[in-house]
Amino acid sequence: MKLRPSARAQDLLAQVDQVQQAARQTVAAGVRGGEIFERARAAMAGCPDAARMGFLAHGTGLVTHEAPRLTATGSPPYPAAHAEQALRSGMVLSVETHVADPQVGFVKLEDTVIVTSDGADAVADHGRGWNAVGG
Repeated sequence: MKLRPSARAQDLLAQVDQVQQAARQTVAAGVRGGEIFERARAAMAGCPDAARMGFLAHGTGLVTHEAPRLTATGSPPYPAAHAEQALRSGMVLSVETHVADPQVGFVKLEDTVIVTSDGADAVADHGRGWNAVGG
């Protein structure tokens, strides 16, 4: 029997994905780095569970949380040295949205995207969403 997510869990993942997609659609060369957060916050504001949601985007590559550093409120903390600078083609970003729910638990999507001149190429969107487990 395969385990299926509850309706509540499915709703939470849909909210998380809504924020993720808003943020990802913002990513492109020439876009100010901080704009990703503005779009994510705007999308989050429309979510019923916004009070329990979090968002983060940062550079990644040889190590996690490398430049571009787009926020000073992330974990680990560091200055938002690149929030007002334009993204450049070839930058690699981690885009992360989560919600912590007392009944369902922690629901998170974390996407790695490569900045291009006309958007963002996702590194691995396969297997996205709920993956049922069990026999």
